[in-house]
Amino acid sequence: MSCMKKKLILDMDTGVDDGQAIMVALADPEVEILGITCCHGNTTLDNACKNTLRVLKVCNRLDIPVYRGCAKALLARKPHDGDYFGKDGLGDVPDPDAPGLELLQKKKAAQAMIKMVKENPGEVTLVATAPLTNLAVAVQLDPSIAKKLKALYIMGGNTESRGNITECGEFNFVSDPEAAYMVLDRYTCPTYIATWEFSCRNSLPWSFCDQCLAQDTEKAIFMKKISDLSMTKARTGDYQKGITTRKGFAPCDSYAVAAAIDDTVITEREEVAVTVELEGKYTRGMMVLDYMELLKKKHKAVIMKKVDLEKFEQMYKNSLKMKKLLIDADTGVDDAQAIMVALADPNVEVLGIICCHGNTPLENVVRNTLRVLKVCDRLDIPVYRGCSEPLLARRRHAGDYHGKDGMGDVPDPDAPDLELLQTERGAPAMVEIINQNPGEVILVATAPLTNLAVAVQLDPDLPKKLKALYIMGGNTDSRGNTTVCGEFNFVADPEAAHVVLDRYTCPTYIAPWEFSCRNSLPWSFCEKWLCQNTDKAGFMKKITSLSMTKAQSEEYQKEITEGKGFNSCDTYAMAAAIDDSFITESDEVAVTVELEGKYTRGMMVLDYMELLNKKHKAFVMKTVDLEKLKQMFMNSLK
Repeated sequence: MSCMKKKLILDMDTGVDDGQAIMVALADPEVEILGITCCHGNTTLDNACKNTLRVLKVCNRLDIPVYRGCAKALLARKPHDGDYFGKDGLGDVPDPDAPGLELLQKKKAAQAMIKMVKENPGEVTLVATAPLTNLAVAVQLDPSIAKKLKALYIMGGNTESRGNITECGEFNFVSDPEAAYMVLDRYTCPTYIATWEFSCRNSLPWSFCDQCLAQDTEKAIFMKKISDLSMTKARTGDYQKGITTRKGFAPCDSYAVAAAIDDTVITEREEVAVTVELEGKYTRGMMVLDYMELLKKKHKAVIMKKVDLEKFEQMYKNSLKMKKLLIDADTGVDDAQAIMVALADPNVEVLGIICCHGNTPLENVVRNTLRVLKVCDRLDIPVYRGCSEPLLARRRHAGDYHGKDGMGDVPDPDAPDLELLQTERGAPAMVEIINQNPGEVILVATAPLTNLAVAVQLDPDLPKKLKALYIMGGNTDSRGNTTVCGEFNFVADPEAAHVVLDRYTCPTYIAPWEFSCRNSLPWSFCEKWLCQNTDKAGFMKKITSLSMTKAQSEEYQKEITEGKGFNSCDTYAMAAAIDDSFITESDEVAVTVELEGKYTRGMMVLDYMELLNKKHKAFVMKTVDLEKLKQMFMNSLK
């Protein structure tokens, strides 16, 4: 994927506050979480591991490796603090469907931390929101780890000798003072600390917290349940004794994660040498700031002081939101598969489906879209009639492959009536939906790009308002599946493809023909996928019968570049839009479309030599996580 992604390792004692921080990190598409290492702290180690898996499950990210770390402090003096976040760390809310601990990695946390940092020298940012025991063990095992980190972000410590767990100590440092001492002494990489007082002074209004938790999304509902206990305590008089200034919602751990993701979140800071008091009766575990430079330490930490609250609030809101998708499809069998994958994801909101000519005439496309929504019990999603023909080119349909109706020519006497379509046309609806959700909409285009070309003509600023654009179309090796050198969606409207690749300057991701061939799935998986005993599986089995038979024929193999198997082209674009970690390798390159060639008209051109002098480059997908794709397919028919 893009080299711009920030690589994070999260070290956590997952209670409610860590759960919030994990979700903030997962919501940022420019972040790659290499792994989460668990530690004693808010609750027992087993609970911390289980809680981490619960958070990942609700975010549909159980692919992220989780490691079991240290169960107690180096000197084992401090038990976990089960009082505030509940005994289990997540508000004591029963969860009979919690993932099992067998999902944990076998490697221990400190060893895993060393391995991940070694494999990515100078690239990994380590964010520690737990007692620092795992980090202390890691640097003891490999003293060079500190030099190989890009940066270290810590939530812990205090700056004014006022504690929240002892008279003078903050919880994470007091829970393992020796570990905190070792880390502040031996980790000489750039170090940033979000202290207790800093979190209190930058707390958020309770009204903001209530607004976030009122969102009707699975993540917000989950967070509301697990945070109810601690939020109630946080508003009471007893808790206020630990607050240094400014009453409100202080998401301590999330500040450290937010700063690691975007350093502009911190608007004021100071650089000072720090250590930890190990011997005091009242001050053991207190962070000491050496303003007078008496410690003669060369390495200084950056102490956070002020936050851009508006920026942080947006990050926090985003962590509980669903991804907003707008789908532009020429619904045939492959589009149907992609739509069903999107509808099955609990963290995706489909704002609408805009129909276009392509696999079949427009009238069939709109009817097919409604049929798919009906079997998924989602006829509440608005469907719009888009363009019935290309901008200039002769109309083409792929009726041969998916059947004349685009859905395998399977009779459906109970198909929804077309009066369910919205009265507004496709391109104006696209403009309206994106303008109503500026910066939030991901547009997934699995059809000829005619509707998108018309929309940008109606509103030239439209691409700036999109979060991202995902396209299934084009080819990379000049080998076509419709003409000698052209892929169907681009050949079906070359002028539209040219307009879109030229004028949509938002982040753009392309799933080309050859890529989908190379990443096809085994036919054996397809059989397992369709054998599920559900209405959706029965529907999919019927409509795919024709195209699946053709896909295994000798004639179709001429179109395949390499990689024999089940190739649901459109679903690759959809899966990538849903899960930022789905793409494992891509090329970033300027692209355009050939409009004049006798044989090459409609072919996508990749400008590796940068002769076009285009500033905007697209991400052209090369490899993906096929295990994730399989799981998405299975979920889509459940």
